[in-house]
Amino acid sequence: MLLDASPVPCDHGGDAPSTDATRTNRPADPQMRHERGAPRLLTVMAHPDDAELLVGGTLFHLRELGWELGIVTMTAGDCGSATHTREEISRIRYEEARAAAEMVGASYACVGLLDLEVFTNAESVRRVVEVMRGFDPDVVLTHSPVDYMLDHEETSRLARTASFGIAAPLYDTRHVAPAPPARHTPALYYADPIEGVDPLGEPVLPHVYVDVSRQIGKKREMLSCHASQREWLRAHHGMDEYLDRMTEWTASRGCECGYEHAEGFRQHLGHGYPREPVLQDALRDVGVVRARARPG
Repeated sequence: MLLDASPVPCDHGGDAPSTDATRTNRPADPQMRHERGAPRLLTVMAHPDDAELLVGGTLFHLRELGWELGIVTMTAGDCGSATHTREEISRIRYEEARAAAEMVGASYACVGLLDLEVFTNAESVRRVVEVMRGFDPDVVLTHSPVDYMLDHEETSRLARTASFGIAAPLYDTRHVAPAPPARHTPALYYADPIEGVDPLGEPVLPHVYVDVSRQIGKKREMLSCHASQREWLRAHHGMDEYLDRMTEWTASRGCECGYEHAEGFRQHLGHGYPREPVLQDALRDVGVVRARARPG
């Protein structure tokens, strides 16, 4: 299981997040660094439900292929309610995220940042590196570098920075009993932005599409674990669009590549990051369409 950065689920006492867990500097669970066998993918997202919305179908594919999966969110979704206090909704959404992760056999952890206050700074980088070192991933999957809100974009930056730093032996997270450095820099992938467009409404095209037609029912079920978010969005937008909009987005991606439903990804190919097509190779038999000329 993942290093739990918030055993009291991202409880907030005023304006600052609870940092009891990070102050006590609990080491990573030794079981997390067991003898290597299956490849390990860590999904690093901003809020509970982001992984389900954007990559849930792919996670079910990888679980069937025997991958070890983890989901990390920056926040517990403390602003996702019009009726609960921030402490109450954080606890509710933390448990919803844990239940959703269990559906796909993934472990779950919350870094403990606050909604609308996810920033790439030294403290946040140290927290994310510590959690990621505990899982020691082969692949990291995170938000698009451009998306409709900055929590997503900053999470992408944090995941990119931490992916580069987790294997650096001299990078110090300043935890009393820190997790050891990772074995290597993981391959880094970006999910689609919400609705497949950037903040100006311009299309963001994937490098690859993954066929999730067979997994769409499970993806809807996984997303439905987030009942509080569904109710809040129903009240906020005046319609129940949560599950149906997700299905429409994946159907729209599917239309672009000849599948009924698809999820899109881009691989980070910059200097120092692995360029091997790890996910493309793993998912080749379940249906992958290359949208552009890229390795793999």
